[in-house]
Amino acid sequence: MAMQNYPAPGESMKQDDRVFTAQPVILSMPDQKVNDDIIFSTFNLHFCNPCCLGFGAFYNSIKARDNRLLGDIPMARSYGTRARKLNIAAVIIGSISILIVIIVLAKSFGPVVSSHHRF
Repeated sequence: MAMQNYPAPGESMKQDDRVFTAQPVILSMPDQKVNDDIIFSTFNLHFCNPCCLGFGAFYNSIKARDNRLLGDIPMARSYGTRARKLNIAAVIIGSISILIVIIVLAKSFGPVVSSHHRF
């Protein structure tokens, strides 16, 4: 089987006594916006990572971006939605945990500080 040479765009190609004209093919793909929340996930991975929810959100964000680049838009949306839900859960649980720690520390050191200033 011999290799076939293709002409440059606009030139003609002859095969079986017929003349074909090679033209470039332009595909227009609709812009598929998939929200992967990669920045939100990176923040949660580094600063707000209770029960490894930040890591799970970051993983799903990367998978959403990979699937979007591969053209699998429904799966990318699925991963993006899951990443957003994990991000929100990580922020809520992390904020509640920080508030509980602040309240416990304030309650436990409150009597110590007030008894120290009674002179």
